[in-house]
Amino acid sequence: MKTSYDRDKPSKSQTVKANETIPSHRPKNANHHEKQTTQSVSKAHPRNHRENAMQSRAENVLPGWRGAQMSDVCNGNFPLEHVSEETGYKTSEKLSHQVTNVNRNKEGGLKKVPTTQKVRDEPKDSTSKAVFTFWANKVNNSSKTTTFQKPLQKSSMTARSSFPALLPNEALSSLKEEKQAKKSQRKTRRHLFSDSNVFSHVDAHVLHVSQQLKPGHAGLSIQAIVPLITAKSQSKLETVRAIWFWLCHNIEYDVDGFLGLSQKIHMPEQVLQTGRAVCSGYAHLCQEMCREAGLSCVEVPGFGRSPCSRGGRWCQQQKSSHMWNAVELEGQWCLLDACWGAGTVDAESRLFLPRHDDFFFLTDPEHFIETHWPEDPQWQLLQPPVSREDFEQRVFKTSEFFRLQLSLLSPNTSLLKTAHGEVSVMLGTTHPTEFTYQLSKLQGTTTGEDVGAVHGMMTVSENNVTIKVTPPTKGLFDLMIFARHADSQDPYNWVCSYQIQCLEPHNGEKLPENPFHFWGLHQKVRDFGIRESNHKEEMLVAPQGTLLLTLQTSQRLLATYELVNKDLDAVLSKKCLAAQAEEEKLSCHVLCPFQGYYRLSVFVKDLGGNTFRNAANFLIHCLKPVNQNELFPSGLSIHCGSGISSSSHGLSNPSHTSPIITTKVGKCNITFHTLTDVEVMANLSKDKVINAKFPLERYVLVTHLRTKVSVCVVLPESGIYKVALFGRCEDQQDFVHICDYVIRCFSDPSWPPFPRVYSLWRRGCVLLEPRTGVLQEQSWVRFRVKVPKACQVVVLGQEKMVLQQTPNAVWEGDVFTGVEGTQVKLAAKFSQLCSSMEVILAFEVEGGSPATMGCSG
Repeated sequence: MKTSYDRDKPSKSQTVKANETIPSHRPKNANHHEKQTTQSVSKAHPRNHRENAMQSRAENVLPGWRGAQMSDVCNGNFPLEHVSEETGYKTSEKLSHQVTNVNRNKEGGLKKVPTTQKVRDEPKDSTSKAVFTFWANKVNNSSKTTTFQKPLQKSSMTARSSFPALLPNEALSSLKEEKQAKKSQRKTRRHLFSDSNVFSHVDAHVLHVSQQLKPGHAGLSIQAIVPLITAKSQSKLETVRAIWFWLCHNIEYDVDGFLGLSQKIHMPEQVLQTGRAVCSGYAHLCQEMCREAGLSCVEVPGFGRSPCSRGGRWCQQQKSSHMWNAVELEGQWCLLDACWGAGTVDAESRLFLPRHDDFFFLTDPEHFIETHWPEDPQWQLLQPPVSREDFEQRVFKTSEFFRLQLSLLSPNTSLLKTAHGEVSVMLGTTHPTEFTYQLSKLQGTTTGEDVGAVHGMMTVSENNVTIKVTPPTKGLFDLMIFARHADSQDPYNWVCSYQIQCLEPHNGEKLPENPFHFWGLHQKVRDFGIRESNHKEEMLVAPQGTLLLTLQTSQRLLATYELVNKDLDAVLSKKCLAAQAEEEKLSCHVLCPFQGYYRLSVFVKDLGGNTFRNAANFLIHCLKPVNQNELFPSGLSIHCGSGISSSSHGLSNPSHTSPIITTKVGKCNITFHTLTDVEVMANLSKDKVINAKFPLERYVLVTHLRTKVSVCVVLPESGIYKVALFGRCEDQQDFVHICDYVIRCFSDPSWPPFPRVYSLWRRGCVLLEPRTGVLQEQSWVRFRVKVPKACQVVVLGQEKMVLQQTPNAVWEGDVFTGVEGTQVKLAAKFSQLCSSMEVILAFEVEGGSPATMGCSG
């Protein structure tokens, strides 16, 4: 019995054995022929003439079909290959053909005539028997051209009483050509019907009838059910669909019989009475209903490999005896399994879980053989047939594997052995598909706990997925792979399984947790707007603990990043990343403070988007970590350096395109071209200040020129700094964040600060001299400044000094500083009508030699 395999997260699983054994007694009115010795003449079945003709047709199309009726094998009466004392032949051998002729009696009615004993007893290779078989096929196949009648109108099939003369060689040749033509022209499931939606009217009618006609209803019979459920069917295909669909939705699996807790229900009358059946019960009833509808249908015994459930945890069921059906449509045999189409069994809770699985309706033989191996190889409908050994060694695939149109790239055997502690599996995809997996330790015949994704690595591309597994210990492991359509919110579905024999465990470090299931770029990364990455390899190596990741983009994107390591906390992790978003590129500077493996996850969104989406997950191996004192400063935004944000605020032509500036002398000057109405403000910060005498805001000076802005930075001590730039237009009152820069200095600078800046230090104001905010006491200092729109500029110190304006609009003059501990202030008057002066700069007066005062820049 098959099971479903939905999951939001891969569940733990155990295996169960589901061999079916049912009593050997059969009612006298059973549809199967009673077993006889090979010397006796088969008795005519007590049904109408049409059924006998259909049996004859089934025999002629595929010899050996009657062996498929040996339901006692699947019901557990005797094992396969067992020589029955009652039958006198092996159950796997072909049964002799039973051919019946139909003639009319004197009253014009139909009567059954036994098959000519001479023809029946002819050797297999005799020419007379070949001619007989050839013309029997011709007669039976001629019915294909007749108009299909509704099931209520029972039709009969007639065989010719005489055969035209035909040379034996010509008969054999024609028969061979006919079989070859049928083989080459076999229609696939997709050719028979495009998808299951074409049966929507049939399915809806069956469900409607099912509400009114439940199994166990008094007087319920095959003769009553079939006309009702096939009333809307307009073809043989729709008739088969109606019967199969009714079985799937009205017959529950006999769980107690499956578990051996009660007598198995398998006879059609029992199934209708109880509404329950084991696999052979589904097959028996399906055959009877098809025959009632005028369809050729046989039972096929064999083995099944199905998923099963135990306490909500999925596992692969051991191979068990199973039975299904084959039905003849459009001149070819098609395979179907109503039992597996009905639902699933939870063996632990002893529950049948109804779940319709349309995959098992007219499944293509090359797919059906993955889970169904018939006793008679001819019922594989494949050439060449698959051996029992090959069947058992195949990778286990669920119906969802084929529904998602997956393919097996490598390896193609279910049992894998590790090499150097690892093993890889690759599946192919035809459309974007999301995957996840579960690795569990097998304990005897049951599956233990999930060992976690840290012992595996999955990479997904546009047309394939690769899963590399490194089991943690020696032993046998179960690898279950799950998938779903990309962007689907449905649970992941189980698609296939492998067993892994770990000969020697991988002794390396565990991989970091990855809740996003895949490594590398997302298979739909181009849809996100990302063209490619500068790193193509499976794992990124950081020999010195640093790494630069760049992603080329086809549109403007914003990105955020997450760095994970077993020793890295969330606060420290943020100090390891510096992100930059440019017009056609995303960049991330990564610092690794610990040795080992890291996960770097990338999340992107459009400029106008609301949600960041996971676009990539990179595995980084750090060989030599960086010093934690050299990590980035706290509080960096997603806009570091020049890029989308700076350009959108009117800044262009940056002097520094990289967000990280390293200086040996302890100072730098960052410049942008600006629009005339843009005002910029800067803020300098450091996580831990040790020796700075003044606030850090005094160590940065912004100068606005007509179309240019300059941010001059001097450092009071070594370390890592953040420079945050803010801007506003003339019509804006508040400044907004533009971008951040990181300044690194590992020398020992001790620059003095700039003068204190007041609000009227605006666009066009330039401090030419002095370029420091600390002045030496009792000394003369030359002042040269530009203050646009000022009508008077003065320096207020020990004495008031009025500066003179030159033809170049520079206010200049010599100023005496005065005593230590005082301030020298630069003030200006912007209206002749106003008598007050506005302070725009303030300088400190300190003692010391001129050499120690220095110049800030």
